[in-house]
Amino acid sequence: MKIAIVGPFYPFRGGIAQFSSQMAEELSETHELLCVNFIYQYPALIFPGKTQYDESSDFLEIPNQRLLTPYNPFTFAKTTKSIIDFKPDLVIFNYWIPFTAIAYNYVAKQIQKKIKTKVITIAHNLESHEKWLLAEKMTRHAMQFSDGIVTLSKAVQKDAEKLFPQKQIIPAFHPTYSFYKKGKFTRKSAKKALGFTDEKVVLFFGYIKQYKGLDLLLKSFPELFAKIPNTRLLIVGEVYGEAKQYYDLIDELKIKDKVTFVREFVPNEEVEKYFLAADVLALPYKQATQSGVAQIAFSFGKGVVVTPVGGLPEIVQEGKTGIVSASMSPSDLAAALSNYFQLDLGKIKKQTLLESDRFSWQGFCELILK
Repeated sequence: MKIAIVGPFYPFRGGIAQFSSQMAEELSETHELLCVNFIYQYPALIFPGKTQYDESSDFLEIPNQRLLTPYNPFTFAKTTKSIIDFKPDLVIFNYWIPFTAIAYNYVAKQIQKKIKTKVITIAHNLESHEKWLLAEKMTRHAMQFSDGIVTLSKAVQKDAEKLFPQKQIIPAFHPTYSFYKKGKFTRKSAKKALGFTDEKVVLFFGYIKQYKGLDLLLKSFPELFAKIPNTRLLIVGEVYGEAKQYYDLIDELKIKDKVTFVREFVPNEEVEKYFLAADVLALPYKQATQSGVAQIAFSFGKGVVVTPVGGLPEIVQEGKTGIVSASMSPSDLAAALSNYFQLDLGKIKKQTLLESDRFSWQGFCELILK
């Protein structure tokens, strides 16, 4: 089968680029691919981070054509021509933000008009985490010419069925990111590299945005320390917005000596260090669809503690792969973390690794190609 995939690939960084690359790697084993990458993703003026590009020395580089800029209409026709000339049996769009809607609509419309191939969209998000003008209208516009929509959680599936009652909805799952297992660190060497001893380490990992609830996690820690004094919070990620609010909160809560804050985007070759050093991944999100970070944790045999929002509870087997907090309150989050450390972490590791096998890229690709 000939398959065209539209979305970000290396040299862009982030979860969607990693998703596109690992999916393409799996599909390329049995199919002929055309991977259509962006020239630019966002104008520098509106991008809140330091850089849009992956500066890792170890990366998954998939052959791709950098053709599309979502805010430059002059790139739309060239993108369309490249896909039409390839004559694919299937075109897959990766959608996560309304900013791509106009470009995706144009390209999909022209493809359907000229070669009438199958078009599906993988909906990473349907309800955007950030505020976008006319977000719902733009989302409908982006997928107007898609034959099917792939969802990665039941929460997004529900949104898709509401937004697109006439389209085929393909319920799937978020596969596991095994790419980060490099074998450079052991648990012991990872802890040593970070200056940790026998502490119980709670990890918060990934882009730090308001909706991800780092403030809730910080507020839960005085109560957690009271229950389990030998606990450390490891925060790893680039802050989108003002970092001062988190430092001020750490000072206000008087937990500075219990917090390690690595305020940077972590290169691929360093990711395993933080997950191996941790005992649990905390996802204190205020809003969520699903989580690629949770799938990284599972690949390292780590459990998760999550808030009861969006698709997060779906990924947790209560007491076996983690715990779902009773609410988004700091007190309930502290209780969930405390309860997690009462579990048999050896059994947690065994079960999360089983989950990692179940959420394979092979299984995902077989599912969407049906």
